[in-house]
Amino acid sequence: MARHRLIALNGAFNFRDLGGYATSDGRSTRWGRLYRSDSLHQLTNEDIRIVRDLGLRLLIDLRTPSEAQRTDRGLLEAEPISYLNVSVTREGSELEERPPPSPGHDLADRYLSYLEGGGAAFVDALRLMADPRSYPIVFSCFFGKDRSGVLAALLLSCLGVEPMEIVNDYALSEARMEHIVTFLLQDPAYSDTIDRTPPSLLSANASTMSSFLGALEQQHGGARRWALDAGMSSRDLDSLSLLLLK
Repeated sequence: MARHRLIALNGAFNFRDLGGYATSDGRSTRWGRLYRSDSLHQLTNEDIRIVRDLGLRLLIDLRTPSEAQRTDRGLLEAEPISYLNVSVTREGSELEERPPPSPGHDLADRYLSYLEGGGAAFVDALRLMADPRSYPIVFSCFFGKDRSGVLAALLLSCLGVEPMEIVNDYALSEARMEHIVTFLLQDPAYSDTIDRTPPSLLSANASTMSSFLGALEQQHGGARRWALDAGMSSRDLDSLSLLLLK
């Protein structure tokens, strides 16, 4: 059966399946178990029917509490999907006005800073993913590329997914950003913020994730070593493999 990575929705533009990625030992990630997305508060009734068919049991929201409160969950609030807000950044640190960064590497540095301030939150998310009762799961942030991108990279790397697969998964967000930005520019609540955000912060270049993974290896010994040092147990990491690999 043909699998479609991108789940086409009207109110979210970066909702996709993390199945089918190859690992270094010849296995691959399972389809229909784990999804990543941009913010889900604008889903339409038609979208809800599509999401309902996925059988989701848990939404992990990586945004700050104020971001989450600003939009709520929209129509998803009425769905029987467990919800957990696990903020990996401090309040006010996302979409802040800042000098235009150099291409690629500034975002990679920002992603590394997430591990310092949000390490415990990432571990909380990974532990939920190690619980078979949580599945299927979707995790999301605002654009679905930065905080979600780092969590996806940590998870896939812990599973042994090939680095190029992780980089390519991250880069899929680049084509989705045009739709997300266009959508947000029509929203009075976000249009001014988007206008003031440097274009480089609205990108998802492959070089950014490649730089992040390289620094993760150099500074922390890789994702698995980072996860263990941050409080994950070997048992939880093994459980992730059992649940998400075939």
